[in-house]
Amino acid sequence: MTDHAWMVIIISGFFFMTIGFFVVVGLLIYAIFEMKRTAAALDASLKSAEERLSPVLLETELCLRGVRKITDDVSAVTGSARNLADVSNEIVLNMKTLSSLISDLREGASLRAVAIRTGIKTAINVLMYQLKERR
Repeated sequence: MTDHAWMVIIISGFFFMTIGFFVVVGLLIYAIFEMKRTAAALDASLKSAEERLSPVLLETELCLRGVRKITDDVSAVTGSARNLADVSNEIVLNMKTLSSLISDLREGASLRAVAIRTGIKTAINVLMYQLKERR
């Protein structure tokens, strides 16, 4: 009987293991079908989201193009303003140089006028001295 008891225990263990194996296989098959259904639902959800996001992405792209055009225009205006500022700076430098030249000419003319006046005065004094000496 002991031999049969071991045999019964082994057969019943094998039976329970076989039933457990089929239960696990059944659960795996069920899980595979559920994963397939979930993947299909996720794919449909992604397609729906893509359809809803496509116009938004298109509008965003057009908006970015507009912003880029505005940025380019602003860059062009900024470049023009920079050029205008450079030209204005050159004009100011030229006017300073011209003012300096006019000031130098004025000083030169003033010195010449003083020199001519002194020369004329000296010439008149010399002429008067010579006229007094001839008498």
